[in-house]
Amino acid sequence: MAYPRPYEGIATLRGAIDFLNETFAAQREQAASEQAPPNEAIAGDFHAREAFWALLPPEEQRKFFLRIVGNRHFWPRLRTLVGSPPYSFLRPEDEGVLRAAGICKGRAKMAHGEPTATGYNEFGRGHYEDNVGRLYRMIAKENPNVDDLPWIGLASGVRVVADVRVQKRTTSTKVAIAKGSKGPIAQAALVFPRVGDSLILRLVPALRASGGGDAEDTLRARVDLGRQKAPASPVARLVLRVQ
Repeated sequence: MAYPRPYEGIATLRGAIDFLNETFAAQREQAASEQAPPNEAIAGDFHAREAFWALLPPEEQRKFFLRIVGNRHFWPRLRTLVGSPPYSFLRPEDEGVLRAAGICKGRAKMAHGEPTATGYNEFGRGHYEDNVGRLYRMIAKENPNVDDLPWIGLASGVRVVADVRVQKRTTSTKVAIAKGSKGPIAQAALVFPRVGDSLILRLVPALRASGGGDAEDTLRARVDLGRQKAPASPVARLVLRVQ
């Protein structure tokens, strides 16, 4: 099956930053040309936002964000190009960089009070998925190369910090799944991987290389640690050891 590969040819962090600089600038200029109202999306904003969440690890997201907010012409576009605050990539000391309510009505905080896992709506397409539909976003790895993208260079034996998201479901649906009415795969998709579990993960279609086979797209890993973001949260932070 042929999949759209919007980031094909981007193999380094520097390349990702250049791509985002060009993409965000083009969206800002297009919004000005169309006289788009503040915080209202135009064509292309969705893809720019997905690229921001896919291509950069949190520390690089923070640097990129703080750089673009130095240009006030980006302020009316932040909600559509990045999303609504608070942002998981900002630190508590970044709280005063802008007024959150100016980006999204009713929001009071730009940053969380302490470091946190990725927000549910911040996953975008993610980096990997497993066979029950859980989505994974790679956050950091041991001894990274300076120019590595988050999902590249995950060699055997390396420990990786990853966030995992289970799909939100209504309480009635969860009860039906837990009772077994929808089968074992649906039951497995309700819960996070447990410490000691072995995972087989596959790159999401947007990140697969043309002509790449299953071996290039597949990552095997064991769960060493895990912690739910908050009680009842559909997101957890894991430490994986690549096998």
